[in-house]
Parts: sequence; structure tokens; C-alpha cells
Amino acid sequence: MDYLFGTPFELEQGKHMYHFNSDSELLGRFLKLKKKDRVLDIGTNNGVLLCYASLFSPASLTGIDLFPEVIELAEKNLKRNGITAEVTVSSLQTYHHDPFTALICNPPFFTTQNEQLKNENLFIRAARHNDNLSLADLFTHGSRLLETGGTLTMIYPAVDRVLLFREAERYGFLMARMADVYDHPDGDLKRILVEFRKGSVPSVVIESDRFLDRLHDTSQTNGNLPFCD
Repeated sequence: MDYLFGTPFELEQGKHMYHFNSDSELLGRFLKLKKKDRVLDIGTNNGVLLCYASLFSPASLTGIDLFPEVIELAEKNLKRNGITAEVTVSSLQTYHHDPFTALICNPPFFTTQNEQLKNENLFIRAARHNDNLSLADLFTHGSRLLETGGTLTMIYPAVDRVLLFREAERYGFLMARMADVYDHPDGDLKRILVEFRKGSVPSVVIESDRFLDRLHDTSQTNGNLPFCD
């Protein structure tokens, strides 16, 4: 059992499964949702981002993941924390549902054709390597499952930000809100947190930087999370 900082939740982490980490916390605390939102978490893992999303009391919560064992663990964690959500074994590419108003994704981003560099653990491999979910697939099928005006909130390596924005725009997603993540105030840029919107964006909000050495500083939520306020 691990405590999810800044929330009232505890989550069981599968011994051989992918564990939530700083990226999970950064993304969860960057979220902004409305009570009317119908939310889809793409690659729900142990339910960590659905837990964060539940703090906004949206209209509905849904999660998908590739593995039955992972979905079983997510169901257990959600039930333990009193969260109602529909979680399903499915790839994004084969998933069909009425359109959502908000998507969340902490996507895999390592790309390599060398099988020897990939983790033998299939759970960890799927979470880290983009064999099963490329950026093109994320935006293509994300667009299919998202209402016009809906949001896609995600975290991505800063070094690939040009690729990210190029692919997003190609599929009709425009940046609405962003924050940079550095390892420390004088350190290197590591990640970008982005809220894309499908369709037009009336204005763009650039939020204050986040720092990994201050990960558990609640001021870094910018008041996004109700529980952290």
C-alpha cells in the first residue's frame, strides 16, 4: 500500500506491475476537470489518475488498460477508496464508447526497435515503450473518442516537445494550458504538462514551473486539486 500524496487515497501497487511515480503525481495534480465532465483515463494502470480525477466529482470516470490483471488491481483500488468508475480491458485503438469530454494519459514514450533494450516484464514494457500506443494513435483515437471542445491532459518528455505539438496539431488538438517541469530551479527541463483542446482555443494559459525536488509542495498544484486547497 502506498499513500497518494495530496489526496486521501492509498493504493496497492502490484509487485510486478508498473508503479505510479513522479510523472503520475505531476499529471494528477495538473488536472483541471468540471463536474459535468465524462472522463476517460487511457492506460489506467492501478487507478492512480482516476483517483486524482475523482477529487473533482466529474459526471463519470472510465479507464482502459491492456491487461486483465491490471484492471483487476485498478478495480480493487477504486473500490477500496470509494470511487465509482468503469474500467475495461481494451486497447485505445479498439475501444468504442460514446464521446467523452476529458481524456487523461500518461503515455509510453520510449521508442526502439531493439528488443534487447525492452523490459521482459510485459506490464512495464507496455507502460514505457510506445509499441502499443504511438503519439499518432493517441491523437487519432483520442479525437475519435472526444467531443469537440473537450480536453486531453498529458505529460511528456520536454526533449520531444516539438514532435508532441506537431502531432497534436496534425490531429486537431491545440494547446490550452501548459507547465514546464524542471529537476530543480537551476536544473534541466525534464517534462512538460499539457492540456490540449480539440478544436479552437480562446486563450493559452502558461502556468508556473514545477520542480521535481519540490514534488510534494502543495503550492505546485496552483489550486487545481480541491483536496490540496
